[in-house]
Amino acid sequence: MKSPIERLLEGIFRIGRYRAWWVVVLCLAATGAGVYYSLDSPFRGAFLDLLPVNEPLIDEYRENEKYTGDAVGVLFQLVGEIPQIVDADDDLHVQAVHDERDARLVQAAEAVASILRENEEFTDVYYLRQISENIPDQYIQLFNLKEEQLQRIEASVELARGAIGGGAFGLFTEDMLGSEYASIGSLDQVYELISTQFNQALMSGQLSLGTSSLGGNPIEEQLALIISLNDGVLQTLGGLDELPSVTNAVNDLSSIFMPDMNDDLRAPQPLISGDHMLLLLAAQPRYPSQRGVEYSQLITGIVQSAIDSSNLESLGVLARQTGTYSFNTATTAAVNKDMLRTTIISSIGVFVIFILAFGSFFYSVIAVIPLLVSVVLTMAWAKFAVDGFNLVTTFLPALVLGLGIDYAIHIISRYAEERNKGRSLNRALHTAILSKGKASLYAAVTTSLVFVGLLTARSRALFEMGAITSVGVMLAFFATLFLVPALISLSHFLFRIRRREGIVSLAPRLSGFFQLITGRARAFFVIILILTFFVTFQAARTSFEFSSTDLIPRVESQEVAEILQANFANSGAGVGSVFTFYASTGEELRTAVAALTDYDRQWSEYGLPPILEAVESPLDLLPVNLTEQQEMLSSLDMSAYIEQLNILGVSLAGQANTQAHIRTVLAQFSLLQFAASANGQIGLGIQGSRIIHQLRELQQLIGGLDVATASLNLEALRAALAALDSNLNQVRDLPPVEELLRDVLLAYPEALRAQAITSDGRFVIQARVSREIFDGDNMERFNRFASSFSNDYFGMPLVVEKLEGYMKRDFYLSTGIAILVIIIIVWGSLRGWMRALLATAPLVLGYIWMLGGMRLMDMDFNFLSITISPLLIGIGVDNGIHIIHRTMEEKKLRPEGAIERGVGATAISVIVTSLTTMLVFASLMLARTPGLRMLGASALLGIGFTLLFSLLFLPAALKVEGGKRV
Repeated sequence: MKSPIERLLEGIFRIGRYRAWWVVVLCLAATGAGVYYSLDSPFRGAFLDLLPVNEPLIDEYRENEKYTGDAVGVLFQLVGEIPQIVDADDDLHVQAVHDERDARLVQAAEAVASILRENEEFTDVYYLRQISENIPDQYIQLFNLKEEQLQRIEASVELARGAIGGGAFGLFTEDMLGSEYASIGSLDQVYELISTQFNQALMSGQLSLGTSSLGGNPIEEQLALIISLNDGVLQTLGGLDELPSVTNAVNDLSSIFMPDMNDDLRAPQPLISGDHMLLLLAAQPRYPSQRGVEYSQLITGIVQSAIDSSNLESLGVLARQTGTYSFNTATTAAVNKDMLRTTIISSIGVFVIFILAFGSFFYSVIAVIPLLVSVVLTMAWAKFAVDGFNLVTTFLPALVLGLGIDYAIHIISRYAEERNKGRSLNRALHTAILSKGKASLYAAVTTSLVFVGLLTARSRALFEMGAITSVGVMLAFFATLFLVPALISLSHFLFRIRRREGIVSLAPRLSGFFQLITGRARAFFVIILILTFFVTFQAARTSFEFSSTDLIPRVESQEVAEILQANFANSGAGVGSVFTFYASTGEELRTAVAALTDYDRQWSEYGLPPILEAVESPLDLLPVNLTEQQEMLSSLDMSAYIEQLNILGVSLAGQANTQAHIRTVLAQFSLLQFAASANGQIGLGIQGSRIIHQLRELQQLIGGLDVATASLNLEALRAALAALDSNLNQVRDLPPVEELLRDVLLAYPEALRAQAITSDGRFVIQARVSREIFDGDNMERFNRFASSFSNDYFGMPLVVEKLEGYMKRDFYLSTGIAILVIIIIVWGSLRGWMRALLATAPLVLGYIWMLGGMRLMDMDFNFLSITISPLLIGIGVDNGIHIIHRTMEEKKLRPEGAIERGVGATAISVIVTSLTTMLVFASLMLARTPGLRMLGASALLGIGFTLLFSLLFLPAALKVEGGKRV
């Protein structure tokens, strides 16, 4: 009694053989309907469409994505003959070159902008930065400063802080300000007072041994005070030559905080890079990019048309687009191109491989026709089941083509073999359908059920892959099973073929090769197992790593965005493992930035290693740390310093009197030093000697002064300080710059503004962390640290950690389901555990060697390549099933040499089917998406090693087993 599978195959044979016209007509109708239905099949190119659904962390990520900019950016770049700077020290020449560059860029931008403004699809087009009325004049002045001016301001601040705050031009140091010397008036009066105190102490006996005092204080303290006084005087007089530079610094600061306003200062400024080589234009469409790929393509096309019609080449300007709209358009085009390329390469490659292997153009055409039908039906099914394709599933039609050819190859090969033996058309078709159809059915069901296992994946991308491919494989199988006998029958009827057609058989040529293997079966068996043992150590080190960049093709829009970020905004954080913090106020913003850059606190309080690589915030858009400069300058006590300058001025005027009093003091301290030395008071002697040295140095310094010049410089500094002091009164009333940041950011296009502020007005701080955050409990420590200063933050590493967890779960679960399916179906089809073990042996070995090869090539499992596990299991087991089935069949006919005949008869079909599948994955190496290229490389390793072990290890294992259970 025939089994249900045999009855099913018998019925398919009769329909294909005796209802051939009906089969072809129905397939043509189904194909036509499929083509019509899938013509407008949507493509979802968004990265978010690949992530798990109904996952709180992923939903939060989706929510955060809403805050990114959604405008078209056009980057204009000077090319060709560009005006060059010949003399960088000639300010007028440099300005002229910059003006010429700017003029060309602005002319190009206006040409494009004027066209876009006339189009109703755009609500705003601008390339000029508008200055908010809420920003004070002082801040506008600062933002208009050039790089060299900013550097000069920084130097001025440091010089003013050192001179004014440190009292560099005050006669009295900080420890002197409370003494009687500081309050007496001028320098000549100070030394006159010292001389008087010395005489009074000498007359009253206060300089007697043991009870020495000076000026009412112990003599040692008073001498230390005089030493400090002399140091201050020497420092002040020695630095009088620096008065003009300090005056210039003070004037610079004064001009910033009380600028001479003019109409040009608030005039809109073009968004031009620092080297005056780039200009950014922003255009805001009526609708967001989420409206769909079609709308993104419409917007991108309008912008490109405006660029093309503006004749920018004549200006020597290149214009390129960036932003979500152009990215969506370019990504869709790239993926569609990849899908078309992969399908074309696979179709032509399958055809060519079939001709080369079997030498028959006729059967090559028959083999390809069912595949094209199955590809069309698969695309229609994808639209019906999961609403089209995403970034990951675009290669599946080509994969179905590569898998489907397997069934046609085995059936046509067996049919031709039977015809070469002299069998009739009916008999040959019947044998091919029933024998190879059964093995192919088991292989198809196995592969399909393995992909059904992907329906358990949390990732939508893997779920859709399973939904599409599981049905696509079965469509390819049944299309082949119905169409191959129908097409062969019709060809004989229409073309009146009477001769026995044949396929070039290479099996006899391979018989010697397989006799060699079985003759040394034990050696092959042992060597392969030993080598596999060592490869296993490398295979075990393969890990999982999620990277969003693996899922997105590299397009020009990304390159333009990187240029934009490098030239128009600080881009320290960049992309990758980034935590995003949100601050509602300027105070929260500064607190968050301070905490993220306080690495000592991160280690001491939270044990967090140095994993923070960069921190980017809206504060980076400020030319200088304005708040710090403002606080420092406001804290300066200008009136006190001006008073000290007045004292210095009077002292310079009394140069002669000062010299006379210094000579008197010098004589007095010479006497003090002699008396101290004679009486063994070493400390007093040393202090006296130092004062004498200072006084002599002062005599020389004062005698060489150009009093007139110094007085003029001193008066200029006093006037500059008075002006700055007046201007600082207004600085103190300015609002903190953090409160104005929103207005500052509004002057930038959305493409730049979105990096710093959300649509609801929160500031954005980005902190990039290294991969070490995934080590140990670093993630938990970082979360505790982040929670200490913010309750509004989100981390891409959190998503990565969650997705890597899902990757591992999906990998192990899909692999486990695939293994279970393989065990059940292979054991059921081969009727024995030893046969099942031998059939799956090449797959197991190929899988281990694939992992070892991945490790040696420094490849880890990513979001896409984890699918290689169920995919390889589903594909790789086919070889073993077909070889074991044919060996069992040969053994029933004649046990002697059954292994060599069975493997030899199936080898060409196995090689060709593996090569066609490998060709599909090899075509992925040309894809623009990095993840697909890695998937292609992994699959080539896995399928290649599985084929190798199917031809080497399986015959040897069958021979070693002895054929007792096969």
